[in-house]
Amino acid sequence: MKTVLSLALAGAIAAATPALAQKKENIAWGGSNPGGVMYYMVGVAGTVISEKLPDYNITQVTTGGSTENARRLLKGELDMGIVYGAHVYMALKQEGPFKSSPKGTMLRGVAKAYSGPTYFVSLPGSGIKSLGDLKGKTVAMGPPGSGTVFNCNNMLKAAGQLDGIKARYMTFADAGRALGNKQIDALCQSSAPAAAVKELAETRGAVVLPYSDSEMAAIRKQFPFYTADTLPAGTYKGVPAVDLPFLTVYWVAHERVPAKTVQDILELVYQPDIKKRLATGHKAWSQMAPDTRNFLELGAPVHPGAVAYYKSKGLWKE
Repeated sequence: MKTVLSLALAGAIAAATPALAQKKENIAWGGSNPGGVMYYMVGVAGTVISEKLPDYNITQVTTGGSTENARRLLKGELDMGIVYGAHVYMALKQEGPFKSSPKGTMLRGVAKAYSGPTYFVSLPGSGIKSLGDLKGKTVAMGPPGSGTVFNCNNMLKAAGQLDGIKARYMTFADAGRALGNKQIDALCQSSAPAAAVKELAETRGAVVLPYSDSEMAAIRKQFPFYTADTLPAGTYKGVPAVDLPFLTVYWVAHERVPAKTVQDILELVYQPDIKKRLATGHKAWSQMAPDTRNFLELGAPVHPGAVAYYKSKGLWKE
């Protein structure tokens, strides 16, 4: 009788094992393509979360960047994404690249990921020292569907230079190599430090083009979601401090992601040792913060799991 019961119990455990394994939650998280800041941020965070929280399996999804991340979140193809605050705002209003997309009512804020600048890079000795020098030049504007293309177009449009360049669209890594090989004259990049620009600065040198006061004023007037801030000296080898337009970038989740999932993940990533590990993986993670008040001003709610976490820690602001 005992043998029969033992066999029955063993069978029940064996039958339950696949069911238990299926409870692991898969999360598709959009970043960017290799060479972009978002790619490395999602890569390091996904590794840490999957390692420390075995109930969750983070899949890094390679995308063009913020614009594609937002579009795929709107379609329900991603669970999480790194998205420009401007894109959250525009998705809710169905403006710009989101005119024909579903309205962004399913977007939920998790955290500020970082605040990043948009800037143009040339080679030393090229004679390209300002945005005005880009006229007639071949400029890599970022990968198709990326937030970088969105930002770079905004910069050149406000500066009156958009129609004067020969735009090329390629991955960040390809753009860095093309500039280093003098196959293009300049590249545009959002966020810093970016791997492709860092490699270029260390191997061939790099010039980050400054914006004039009038160009910066025009950018702020046409696109008020940008703010003026400073790229610190030494961000790239040999590049001094330079004032640039910055845009806040957010970690965003689809509304279908359970509140417990988001709260569990935030409980992990805000632990001092884990946050330090994330920042070691990519410096941009050192800027992670609730930033709930600013996110709410975009018109989208903060995810319920994030609300619960921030309120429990006394970090909630609205």
